[in-house]
Amino acid sequence: MAQQNTTDLLTKINATGGLSNSQKDVLRAIVRGGPKIVRAAADHTVNVSTTYANHSELYFDVKAGRKYIVETNLLTTTDGTDGIRVQLNTTTDVTEGRAAWTYLAASSTVSVSQTDFTAATTAGAAAVVHRVSGYASLKPAADGRFYIQTALQVDNNAATTVHKGSTVTIYEVA
Repeated sequence: MAQQNTTDLLTKINATGGLSNSQKDVLRAIVRGGPKIVRAAADHTVNVSTTYANHSELYFDVKAGRKYIVETNLLTTTDGTDGIRVQLNTTTDVTEGRAAWTYLAASSTVSVSQTDFTAATTAGAAAVVHRVSGYASLKPAADGRFYIQTALQVDNNAATTVHKGSTVTIYEVA
């Protein structure tokens, strides 16, 4: 799913003819104030590997010095022995950042913290996981891109899928 960033939308609003200045102000306020929601348009098969890989649709861009709150809701189908691991990853330095991941499994819940975003190796759950929820607070030191990354928790060559409709919601808060 292609992302439309705030700057592009504001440029289009400013160039739109036939709207009064007050109508454009309302549209600009909506664009600036609302969260950005990134949604997976197709199923994503997790590598048959314990090596993390970027999700091709679940990513977002950030600006230096801004603060972001990120909510992640991944719908998953996993094998009971392979499970899944999820993390946020970037090549951008993060001056402040923390994430918490919760794996909702068939018979348990597993919670994991993440504080490293450039060389992360976050643990996951080797279970039948139906949903992974994540909450993060991020303040990047430079402009960049964050990816949701996935991998198998244990590699027994079973298929693990992050399903279409999974979302990442990004709030720019400061």
